[in-house]
Amino acid sequence: MKETIDIYIPRILGTVNENDVKDSFHYLNVGNVIYIDMYRKINENGYPYYFAFITLELYDSTLAMLLKEKMYTTQIMHLVYDEENNQYWEIKRHVPREQRSRNIINNIIPFYNVLEKQRLLKEYEELEKELFATVC
Repeated sequence: MKETIDIYIPRILGTVNENDVKDSFHYLNVGNVIYIDMYRKINENGYPYYFAFITLELYDSTLAMLLKEKMYTTQIMHLVYDEENNQYWEIKRHVPREQRSRNIINNIIPFYNVLEKQRLLKEYEELEKELFATVC
């Protein structure tokens, strides 16, 4: 059984279609696209572009192994699909919504400590009193 990997491409030119994506992965000797789901959007300048969710059946090649390694380490890779025009896709590892961590916000480390927070709150209250005194 061949190895598969789920990837996400957040931005694909509006002139590129599903067959172009499939052909690119094949001709670059990366893998066979066994599933592709492309969605059309309009950018801030009014131009269309796509984003896509792809399942790749990886070939036994150096580039395919590099893609796999990047997806499991840095989770991002730039894949040049048109060298002549310097066109590339930013490829990210796709993690299904139900498998994503919901507690990411809990891992944020505040840049201030409790004492500094109390000091800032006291300063805010004093400024609020001063402002209220000048207005009334």
